[in-house]
Amino acid sequence: MKKWMTIICTSFLLLAGCGKTGQQEEAALPEIIEADLAVPEKAEVGEEVTLAVTVSQGNEAVEDANEVKFEIWKEGQKDASELVVAEHTEKGKYEAAYTFSENGLFNVQSHVTARDMHTMPTKTIQVGEVEAEHHEHQEESGDDHHHHDSDVSIELQKPDELKAAEQTALAVHLQKSNEPLLKAKVRLEIFQKGQNPAWVNMTEGTNGEYKTDYSFPASGEFIIRIHVENDEGLHEHTEVEVTVE
Repeated sequence: MKKWMTIICTSFLLLAGCGKTGQQEEAALPEIIEADLAVPEKAEVGEEVTLAVTVSQGNEAVEDANEVKFEIWKEGQKDASELVVAEHTEKGKYEAAYTFSENGLFNVQSHVTARDMHTMPTKTIQVGEVEAEHHEHQEESGDDHHHHDSDVSIELQKPDELKAAEQTALAVHLQKSNEPLLKAKVRLEIFQKGQNPAWVNMTEGTNGEYKTDYSFPASGEFIIRIHVENDEGLHEHTEVEVTVE
């Protein structure tokens, strides 16, 4: 009798242990990758500058990124952008040297693919003399004056592969002066060229993260334009091109 009781108790313990392990494995979701983009605020024409992005996952430096590139384009000339491959240097840092050949306001966007995730933060650099300009962006609701703040970092987090007609988790990470930007209104304007856009409101999470789910209606090339506003008059926007299978 004691032998049977021992066998039964041992079986219950094993089952309990397996259930606990399964719950722990299910809860152990991978942390998102973070990309800290560093570019000079200003540069001169003909001056070689260093573009750098430091990639991490939690407290771990990502040394094994699949691909890191910098996309560079003059303001308003996204179609003429240039891609520069970055090289790994140390402790999750990837760098590339670049020389600007003309005056203007330029966007630098790092494309980081690592551990089945992709992230694309963007920053702006002023090259040489730039005339003061008043940027206006027209939407269906009317003309809005937009304040462009170089201290604001907008980073889109998405799966490495996007598939049509499937719910896709999208996240936007916002920072202002290297601090999480809280209580912002974040909307995604998602469209294919020549098509009417879909407007998607994002929900604020923690530490400057805003989330939503979206199902792309078809395969092909899409533009995701990220709009960020707050009660202090901030209005930033940036756009990312993605491929949907």
